Amino acid sequence: MEKKFETLIDNTIEKFNMVGVEIKGIIVCDQNGLPLASKDVSISPGPIALLSQLASSLSGQRTTVCLETPEAFQIYPMSSLTSLPLTSILSDNLTNYCSGSISVPLIELNLKQTLLGGQSFRWFEQNQNEFIGVLGSFIIYLQRDNENLFYTFYTNILNKTLLKMPNENDRQTDASLILQNYFQLSVKLYDLFKRWCQSDERFQNQIIPSGIRVLAQDPLENLISFICSSNNNVQRITKMVNSLCHEYGKEIGTLNGITYHEFPTIDELDKPNLEKRLRELNFGYRARYIQETVKYLKFTINDALFFDQLKSSSVTEARRQLLKIMGVGRKVADCVLLMSLGKQDVVPVDTHIHSIAVTHYGQRKKIQLNASNYDGISSFFEQLWQPYAGWAQAAAFSNELRLTNNSKSSIQSTSLKRSISSHETHNQCQLVNYNKKKTLSIKQEIKEC
Repeated sequence: MEKKFETLIDNTIEKFNMVGVEIKGIIVCDQNGLPLASKDVSISPGPIALLSQLASSLSGQRTTVCLETPEAFQIYPMSSLTSLPLTSILSDNLTNYCSGSISVPLIELNLKQTLLGGQSFRWFEQNQNEFIGVLGSFIIYLQRDNENLFYTFYTNILNKTLLKMPNENDRQTDASLILQNYFQLSVKLYDLFKRWCQSDERFQNQIIPSGIRVLAQDPLENLISFICSSNNNVQRITKMVNSLCHEYGKEIGTLNGITYHEFPTIDELDKPNLEKRLRELNFGYRARYIQETVKYLKFTINDALFFDQLKSSSVTEARRQLLKIMGVGRKVADCVLLMSLGKQDVVPVDTHIHSIAVTHYGQRKKIQLNASNYDGISSFFEQLWQPYAGWAQAAAFSNELRLTNNSKSSIQSTSLKRSISSHETHNQCQLVNYNKKKTLSIKQEIKEC
């Protein structure tokens, strides 16, 4: 099979899994429904032919990728590599809040590595340089185009507090401010990068790329997300967080066939069967930690200003308070300090940072992280990467994550043994949902992985 199609099959499944859609099988077939390549397919030949013919009639293209989910069939008609305008399909309860753009130099914001670099778990890449995620009560579409960051904000039609602002300019100002704060654009990353280049040759030699920023995240969402990160990977954490939101958070609406939810509040999570339900959703031992965190914050702390008070506390005191929460160790506490409480020089240490320290900075290798070597590695980088050492850590971590993922993708691609005709290579996917009750055509180009 051509490498493009090998990557397409694996990455298509991965993308759906990351947003909580379980894929039972995927098949590449021609316009007559004849299978060309497949993976874990449980679709019968009849529906395959029916669906591929439907897709061909809609797109006029030669090849179709069909996926079976528990709820419906997903069809990806192939098209040329020419990019088509995006047409978004909104559910009846979703409205376009505003659209606009802000100017951000490329050197100041690497959008992909910032959003998908292991900080937040609510974003996914829709097309190249196009991302969709959730911030508060907004579904946000972002597109990077040279020096501009284009955005569209969507929200629920019942969100009267937001929608009472009738003026489009006021809404654009509001949206721009949200993005300015989220990406912390007041921090001049280029100036910091020059400082890091003076103290670290890996920055100087551009081994670690510029433009990776620390996101300013909601403390509760960040705390619970990183409790989920224990002995976990980004893809699975993303699935967990989206499952949690789908189960307990308020629905915002459905955009292009995917339903998005707000991150649940403490009250929404305070359910008697929370641990049991999370275990059913494959959270494992983390289910109890989340339940105990909710109880601790609601009944022991019982202070809506708890996180605000930690922001004004010293690093030592804020960390001490966070470590009282069950399931919160040093790494989780430091991630919250850096990404939600404004402690910009805190350097969280996980296996990736530990590996970097040993491989590139001469730190002593130990079998696993413990309190002693954690402190040593964190302190080493806090001194090396001054100022804003936590931001340098985010860049180093995101880059290591990217290299690791690229290596895994390469290994997976070379291990796949499938065949496909060479004339089917210049293709791309367009999403069409089909089930027994209705057919929904979504005119949305998705760049082939």
